[in-house]
Amino acid sequence: MLRLYDGKTRSVEEIPTTRAGVVRISCSGELRPLLVADLIRRVVGHHRLRAIGVWTPVEGAEALNVRPAELSDGEADVHVGETVGRFEMAETDGIDPLAVRLALLRRHYRSDVRLGEQDLAEADASLTALRRQAAGWAEAPGRPVRRDYVKEAVEALDDDLNTPAVFPVLSRLAEDADVPPGARFETMIMLDMILGLDLVALVGRL
Repeated sequence: MLRLYDGKTRSVEEIPTTRAGVVRISCSGELRPLLVADLIRRVVGHHRLRAIGVWTPVEGAEALNVRPAELSDGEADVHVGETVGRFEMAETDGIDPLAVRLALLRRHYRSDVRLGEQDLAEADASLTALRRQAAGWAEAPGRPVRRDYVKEAVEALDDDLNTPAVFPVLSRLAEDADVPPGARFETMIMLDMILGLDLVALVGRL
């Protein structure tokens, strides 16, 4: 199960649940904490628990593929805010908004981040490359998800949202000649349900 850093105890602990099978997640109302809260909600959902977001809309969140909250106020089991690192960003003209999400996921949520123009350009190129891979694999016959790759990625996410460790898993998946393209596609898409990068955007368009 997901474990997060607790600023009070200064340790990584399993997230609390006060209702059987339900986790309520709130955030401080800023863009980066909101993205982290959305990621927590997705990881919790992967574990087949009901995840409920508790926050008011934040400008720019929809473009980063943050799904709307189920509630605008109320009690929460997990509050995201003070442990999230500071965030600054250059202008994003001409950059896919989800490249910003990718760039942030490549940094640990507790680290301070300043995304310059070069950082954003590199993230935009990387996002396009991932989508091209997915589009190519989608042309192959379907194959079952490779659960070992999913397990490794989710274990990293469960360990205090170690999102940077997920991308080497995707790279190894792409290079694994023993995994059929159809299985690579299904595995990447399962992980993208957590990452939220819309990796199917180019399927059928190349």
